[in-house]
Amino acid sequence: MKKIIILFFFLLNFACQPIEKIDNVVFDNNQFPKFEFLSKSIEIDLDFEKKITDPFIGHTLKVSPSQRIINWVNDNFIAIGNENSFKITILDASLKQTKFENTKAKNFNEKTNYKYELFYLVEFSLFDDSKNLVASTLVETSRTTTSGLYISIQEKENILKDLIYQSLIDLSNESDLLLKKYMSDFIL
Repeated sequence: MKKIIILFFFLLNFACQPIEKIDNVVFDNNQFPKFEFLSKSIEIDLDFEKKITDPFIGHTLKVSPSQRIINWVNDNFIAIGNENSFKITILDASLKQTKFENTKAKNFNEKTNYKYELFYLVEFSLFDDSKNLVASTLVETSRTTTSGLYISIQEKENILKDLIYQSLIDLSNESDLLLKKYMSDFIL
């Protein structure tokens, strides 16, 4: 009988494995690379249709993924000069939530989970004073994560904030690479 109780407590302890929790995410755009362009202005254009139907959930957040890009641009892009204009066009900033069946789940794990997908597509364009295109590049990033079906609202918000932050890191790094490659003559 004593062995059964010990075995029961061992199995109970083994079944209660710790779950990875994401701490509160703080968006600090100062950690990303800064860009100083030889232009007299920086314009941000939202050129995509916000999707407010299932499976898109970006509109349900306090700060949408597109607003996070706008904040990043406002904090890290600086116009220095008397000619040219720099335009940043946000072509897509969609966040999707879909259910999927976890076929590899063990007996005690949830069989149904959520998959979150964030896709960013941003175009950087530099125009001269006659509105002729001087240089352009397109930056794309995509990232996914999953969660259980039954989690708290706070945990879901933390998961989505982390996904957006990690995507901004990807977007910033890819932008740094491509802007230096295609617009190096216009960056200080």
